Amino acid sequence: MAKTVSVIGIEDWELRWVRSLIGLLRHPDPSIPELARQALLYLARSAAGRPEGHAATPTEDSAVPR
Repeated sequence: MAKTVSVIGIEDWELRWVRSLIGLLRHPDPSIPELARQALLYLARSAAGRPEGHAATPTEDSAVPR
């Protein structure tokens, strides 16, 4: 049975995304982890340009179709 470890700053609803990200970063095909790394860099740069205090929440992401 897997042991659950709490991480400061990670909400329960975010754990699914963290697990998916770890799966991508550990993928045996070397192009998949590289693509995930580049996507993370893009997201970090995009988040840096957002106004302070504007964070997406699960309800905000699912409520507005894009």
